[in-house]
Amino acid sequence: MLYRIRHSTRFSYAEPAYESHNEARLRPYSGGRQRCLSFRLIVEPEANFFSYRDYFGNWVEVVALHDPHMEASITAESLVETDAPPDEENGDLPFEAFLTEDLTRTREHYEYLSPSAYVPFSDRLKRFFWMVHPEPDEGVIAYSDRLVRLVRDQFAYEPGKTNVHSNLDEILTAGAGVCQDFAHLTLGLMRLAGIPCRYVSGYLAPLRGGIVRGEQASHAWIEALLPAQGWVGFDPTHGSRTAVNHIRIAIGRDYTDATPLRGTFRSGDAGNAMTVALQVEPIEPDRVPRLSSDQ
Repeated sequence: MLYRIRHSTRFSYAEPAYESHNEARLRPYSGGRQRCLSFRLIVEPEANFFSYRDYFGNWVEVVALHDPHMEASITAESLVETDAPPDEENGDLPFEAFLTEDLTRTREHYEYLSPSAYVPFSDRLKRFFWMVHPEPDEGVIAYSDRLVRLVRDQFAYEPGKTNVHSNLDEILTAGAGVCQDFAHLTLGLMRLAGIPCRYVSGYLAPLRGGIVRGEQASHAWIEALLPAQGWVGFDPTHGSRTAVNHIRIAIGRDYTDATPLRGTFRSGDAGNAMTVALQVEPIEPDRVPRLSSDQ
């Protein structure tokens, strides 16, 4: 599948802003079943910016606006190609055998097995984990599929119950949340089971026709490191594996490491506003635009 993505963030200030610095994680990932064919970042007014890869391998565009400005915008335009996951399944491994290599996995994937800012190993999480923990003879792959379905069945998708700063304890308390909360909760349960697991931010695109805009397109899910399969994507919001229309942008321990855009600026105390416009559109190969790329 081919997708055209346009992600635009506009800032407006009641008083002039200056010394504005932003980090954008908006360039789609290239590797495995996904390829970023084209990417460009458009900043207004004119700004200084450079790119680098962070610890987790995400592309980061650093944008600096030093002169006073009343408005600013950062727009990312991308062209991405994705392939469907393979159908074949490799052999599963029971937990009693899987956990014999626990020390090695901890050394190699410590950051994906440990608590983090949005995924604390709280008493509330531990109590829930012991209600849903795997049996010694249960397969790791089978348990991962079961756990993702269980989270979706037990918790309601309900915007407004939590906010962007909520950790997994809040979804356990509210019994509801959004995709970010479902991802964080599943990360905590997977990690307590000994399965390395990472947070993924990205887009959920339409499979055929139409354009998905705004919050409907922005999405979060997880990837778990499974025996004989490597990193496998799961979408706890939908209780399933990820598919060809999951477009990966950034990964990390939790939302902190994969935030699409964050930054600081100097201004008066009169207030400011931020608006985001996002659209993801499937396109036919003969309609592929010739965009410039710094990939």
